[in-house]
Amino acid sequence: MKESYFMGIDTGTNSSKGVLINSHGEIIAEHTTEHAMTNPAPGHYEHDADKDWWGDLCIISNALIEKSKVSPSDIKAIGTSALGADCLPVDDQCRPLRKAILYGIDARATDEIEQLTEMYGEEQIRQWYGRPLCSSDVMPKILWIKNKEPDIYAKTHK
Repeated sequence: MKESYFMGIDTGTNSSKGVLINSHGEIIAEHTTEHAMTNPAPGHYEHDADKDWWGDLCIISNALIEKSKVSPSDIKAIGTSALGADCLPVDDQCRPLRKAILYGIDARATDEIEQLTEMYGEEQIRQWYGRPLCSSDVMPKILWIKNKEPDIYAKTHK
């Protein structure tokens, strides 16, 4: 019987890493690639989704196949994980309209956190989130785009 393989790729803040394992859980190949995190203003942290996320996935998957000499048809599943709670507005073709605003390390939306808390009330926010809004939440980042980049917001499909 032909061996089955499984690929896992994780995108992090400064790098992405991948592993190819066999059906016994043995590591067949590993690969890591670094990417940039931009800091365009104080408290603002971003990734280029096409270059850093999609690009890393392509680089790593190709490197794992090349290093292992495993046929892609023998890879039975690919699992991916990535940074949590990033905000990436996309058009109707799912193309990024700007760089992704990163998770809680990006603190640009503090005014929007206050605005949303005033708008909905602390109790409603707590019901939705189980806690007050913070820099890790996407809702204030979406409002930040609406407030500060209305042209991007107007083009946003999702």
